[in-house]
Amino acid sequence: MEIITPFTDLENKTGKHKDWYSVDFVNIFCKELNPENEYFNNKKFVIEYKNQFKNLELKERLNLIASLLEKYLDINYKKKLKVFRRLLGNKLELETGMFTYGFHLYPISQFIEKFGTTNVQASLIFIEDLTMRFTGEWAIRPLANESPKEVLKKMKEWSRHENFHVRRLASEGLRARLPWGMKISWIESNPEKNLPIYNKLRNDKVLYVRRSVANSMGDLIKINEKLAFKTFEKWLSKKKTKENLWVIKHAIRTPVKKKNSKYLRLHKEIKELMLELA
Repeated sequence: MEIITPFTDLENKTGKHKDWYSVDFVNIFCKELNPENEYFNNKKFVIEYKNQFKNLELKERLNLIASLLEKYLDINYKKKLKVFRRLLGNKLELETGMFTYGFHLYPISQFIEKFGTTNVQASLIFIEDLTMRFTGEWAIRPLANESPKEVLKKMKEWSRHENFHVRRLASEGLRARLPWGMKISWIESNPEKNLPIYNKLRNDKVLYVRRSVANSMGDLIKINEKLAFKTFEKWLSKKKTKENLWVIKHAIRTPVKKKNSKYLRLHKEIKELMLELA
């Protein structure tokens, strides 16, 4: 599957993620967002980026683009999101590929991560569309800290979404120990609030979604081992499925590697059940 975007012909000779966000990238980025120089002077935007980006790492470059968007795009937040939709393009049909085909949307994700609490509802609507092209897993986290009830309600809705990227976000966006992700305070103190989402997605037919559930449950083991183990036991007391057994097996791999006797027994039970279902 090949997805053609205005950024397709960009070259990244080093292969490092940060080097996608070159001056050439920002040139195209501005032209796509602001083709008629309607909202700001593209040339000034690019020059300011060029003067600052060279010694910056990935997140710093993304933050710089986000900050320049906030500075130059002098319209209200909802109108900014409307302009950003010009970059979205087609939905990803593959499970992976966000850094291959959707890397040009990372600055937009970073913008919402920085400024999305300006309008939580509008941000959630945009993130739902964004995650079908790139990912919303980092952008959602400041919103979750700002409006826990609203975001958790939305994530529960997304766990039933027809698009598997959105279902994955329902799990991945609230992972307790998400790499590169802002900590969500209420998940650390009340991780049980996420369990209805994992209960829903543990049998998802898409591996990409189940892997997120397994990683999230692996995080739960680190936070509240008793709750995690009790959840695994509850799942095993219900109808066994290959999908759910895979989730548990993947989730417990760290304590199994550490030779934790309780998890070694659970691992053995899972393997036997998987053979029965084979």
